[in-house]
Order: sequence, then C-alpha cells, then structure tokens
Amino acid sequence: MKKILALVLLGALLTGGAAVYAAGGTAADPLVSLSYLNDTYVPGALQQVSSRVNAKTQAVYETVLTDLNTRHSAYLARAGGESNGAPLPGDRRLKRGDVVTLPAGSTLTLLAGSASGAYAAGGAAVDVTAGTVLASGEALPRYHRLLAGENTTAAVTIISDTAVAVMEGYYTLSPSGSIDYNALAAALAELGLFRGTGTAYGSGYDLEVAPTRVVGLVMFLRLIGEESAALAYTGDNPFTDTPAWCDRYVAYAYGMGYTKGVGGRTFAPDTILSAGEYTTFLLRALGYSDSGAQADFSWSDALAFAQRQGVINSLEYQMLGDGAFLRAQVAYLSLYGLSAPRKDGGTLADHLVQQGGVDQGKLYSVLNSVALERLGA
Repeated sequence: MKKILALVLLGALLTGGAAVYAAGGTAADPLVSLSYLNDTYVPGALQQVSSRVNAKTQAVYETVLTDLNTRHSAYLARAGGESNGAPLPGDRRLKRGDVVTLPAGSTLTLLAGSASGAYAAGGAAVDVTAGTVLASGEALPRYHRLLAGENTTAAVTIISDTAVAVMEGYYTLSPSGSIDYNALAAALAELGLFRGTGTAYGSGYDLEVAPTRVVGLVMFLRLIGEESAALAYTGDNPFTDTPAWCDRYVAYAYGMGYTKGVGGRTFAPDTILSAGEYTTFLLRALGYSDSGAQADFSWSDALAFAQRQGVINSLEYQMLGDGAFLRAQVAYLSLYGLSAPRKDGGTLADHLVQQGGVDQGKLYSVLNSVALERLGA
C-alpha cells in the first residue's frame, strides 16, 4: 500500500513539480540528461515522496489510535469496574456461590475449579470447544469455552470453594458471601508467606489443588519466621527424593529436628497432606509438641486439640474434618493461625515479627485490610 501511494505521488511530482529538479540542463541544451534523471532527479523525487508518505501514514496512525483509545475508554466506562465485565480477556479468581452472568456473544472459559451453567428456556449456550450445546444446569467442562447464544443470558455459578475463569466480552459478577479463600491467599502472598506454584493463571496460587508434605513444611518454616535461615542453610540433606527447589528447606528442617522423613532416606515430598497433618505443623509453629514424654498432642488428635486450644472453632473443626483439604484451606488456616495464641504467650504473629519473618507494620496493615469474617465468628 505504501509503495502504491509512493508511485502515485511520484507521478504527481513528475507532472507538477518538475521545475524543482529540471535544473540539470543548460540554456544551449534544456533537456534533462539521462544521468541527471537517474542520479539526481529520481532519487530526490523518491525522497520527497517518502517524506510525504511517512507524514501521511503517521497522521492516519494517530487518527486511528485516538479513535481506538476513545472507544476503549467508553468500553471501560460502560463496563463499570470489576463487577460489570472487562473489554479485554483476562483470568480472575472466583469463589463458591459467585454467579457470572453472560449476555449474548460473551464467553467464559473455566480454568480451575467447578461451575455449572444455566439459561432460560428457549435460549442456548454453546460449548464452542466441543461444538455442542450445553444443557442448562450441566457442569462446565474445564478448558472449554462457553458462548452465550443469540437472545440468551447465561448464568454460570461457581460450585467449588474457589475457581479461575476467563471472561471475554461483557459480564456481570454477583459475588456470594462464601469464604473468600482467594483474598486470604492474596494477603499471605503480600506478606511473603504464600507463593505460587508457577501455574500461569489464577496468580499461580493453585488453591484448587491438594497440598503436599513439602508445601506444609515450607509454610511451617515461613510461619515461624525461619525461611531465610532455611535458604541460607549449608548442612546436608539426608533425603534422596526431594527436588532441587525445596532442598534447603528440607535439609534445614531435618537439621533442626522438625522432620525425620518417612523412613530410610525418603521424605515423600509429594505425598498429599491431610487437614490434621497441616494442623500439626501449625500447632508446632504455636509452640506445642507432638513428640517426647511431655507431648502436648498427637498428630491423630491435632484437630481436636487445636479446637480445645482456641486455634480453630467448632465450625472450622467440622469444615476441616468433613470437607476436602486443598491449598485454599492451607491459606485459611495459615492466615487465621497468625492470631492464634502460642503456648508460651503472645500470638503467632508476634512471634513471626520477633523472628524477623515479616515487618510488623506491614503485617498488621495487611491483616487489618482483610475485611472478612472467619467461619463461625
């Protein structure tokens, strides 16, 4: 396109602007010499054409860009913030009971967690990925794009504790009053006590995944303010089955007597952790012991002991005993565990500050910003 425009302008220059470059002849010979035409006139004309093309192209670009920015701003204004959609696709975390309403033409792709879709009779929602119509009330397949059909408003309800979805086009989010594990994880992440797994969506939190033994151990070291010490530890790791990323954590925990492994030279880092086992880590962080002649509790009784000590309440005890234990619940126990009383006085948060695990001002600023009521409070 740019080349065609250049040729057109060159033609105009040859017709109307020849006087500029026709000075190559003389009074005796007014004709333009071939060498002058090739070496001076044409290069000069093309340079002038190029300058005009660039100026014109830049002007068109700026006009289009201004128009796009104006439309984008109007789109954002119409969206009205987080609760009314987004003009560009992006994943966001959701919680149990949240309802995402999609008008015709908008889509939702479930990346993690569980959800179901519903729409009024006579409408239709299409599973674009599979090329089928999704029945009202049917669970959404993960990684499939759901499209609200013509004259349809589709409502997607989250039915797992947490979920991650990508919405494209307009949508309306009606938040539920369920426990916001996402906010708890974000608060811990801001304090440096909770980190992602490397998953590319949902901030990498993977709250929908069951925790492992090594996850529990790392969280324990963070809660007692000894992560930096663990990372700087130079002692040997006696276990042969720990990946490189957690080598220092496990070596330090062994050296400090926090873990003995599962037998032989194995730590079993990928073994799934139960609610009772993670509560055992939390109780240890609070100064209680589950070994020796003067043990305060046993790992098999960790949840009941935690309730008796006021670390968790009766509804939390029921939740942890009956429901699935995922990284979402790890975030819950860890955040609210910071305010739990330690055996020797004070709270876990106080101990964490004393150990240099987190700045005191930042800690209480973040905790105060979590405007959530814990279960049963």
